[in-house]
Amino acid sequence: MESLNALRIAGKEIITNIRDVKMLIFMLATPVLLILILGSLLSSAFQGGGAEVGEIRVWVRDDAADGELSEAWNAFAKEAAGSGIAFEAAAPGTDVEADVAAGRYAGVVTLTESGIEYAGNERGAAANGIVSGLLTSFADARNVEATIGAPPSVGGFVRSVAAETQAKPGALDYYAVAVTTMIILYGALTAGGLIEEERKRNTALRLAAAPVSKAAVFAGKVGGSVAMNAIFVAIVVLISKWMFGAEWGDDLGIVYLVLLSQIVFAISLGLGVSYAFKGSAAGAVTLAIVQLECFFGGAYTPTSAMTGWMGTISNVSPLARTNEAIIQIIYADRLAAALPAILWNVGMAALLLAVAAWTMRKREGL
Repeated sequence: MESLNALRIAGKEIITNIRDVKMLIFMLATPVLLILILGSLLSSAFQGGGAEVGEIRVWVRDDAADGELSEAWNAFAKEAAGSGIAFEAAAPGTDVEADVAAGRYAGVVTLTESGIEYAGNERGAAANGIVSGLLTSFADARNVEATIGAPPSVGGFVRSVAAETQAKPGALDYYAVAVTTMIILYGALTAGGLIEEERKRNTALRLAAAPVSKAAVFAGKVGGSVAMNAIFVAIVVLISKWMFGAEWGDDLGIVYLVLLSQIVFAISLGLGVSYAFKGSAAGAVTLAIVQLECFFGGAYTPTSAMTGWMGTISNVSPLARTNEAIIQIIYADRLAAALPAILWNVGMAALLLAVAAWTMRKREGL
């Protein structure tokens, strides 16, 4: 009975929002137009051309017993310095992994008896591509077969640990993903009004008096909002794919699961904040969180350009993790990238929903 009541409430939420013209425009027309405009106006920024990457710093560990390799490497490093690539020798005890993880260095090259190993920060795709290309050139110059991105069992002179692929998103491809995830996040604003609107319309008292539990009302509201947003997102993805030719990859089902997990997070964020703050303050706080998420999450510019404290914030951003996972699935065929993003979104959503549900139980009404 309770599950049936929850389904009825969810159905009512879907029908109410579909009838809302403003909602339809915001969830459908706005992202489609943004994808088209941003993808067209900013296409030159994604073409590479003569754009300057800036100095790339790479740590070097020399563990090779082969003096010839070390000598050849030193000569190579000096030549690379003239191209803006700084290979710096790591002193014993230097925490090179921390520097790479923080984005202060693009990666670390280790000279070993069997060749060269390169481990790079996965978020620095552009820098990893340049460094990997130089290492391949170095290997070719020594007439040694180079294997980029191969597992250790394959052998090869150069092994790139960082995920890297030659295929990169263009402006339209990137903003098809970024705008879609951004619009999903803005759904937190409407989710914050799921219960508040009932109070404003004085229907919250009727629901409280009806033979329906708070749990059924809560589940119906959340389920209906998630289903409605899932429908809108599916339409936006299909429009950008089939009408604009945006690249969504061959694993659209996995990509959609990541998007669905972000929808659950966005709805939970709006509900959680609406119970933590009252009235208009809840909307203001939600809007501030959403805008900060969009800035640090890559809605306006790729997060690979963020370093230092901005990079640290970006690393924990649900939006950034969602965007990065989708890009990895589409362009690197890394299906495993979906799981951490989904777990992060669902985990955050569970925490927010728990806060909202606990607060609802403590109140007399909704």
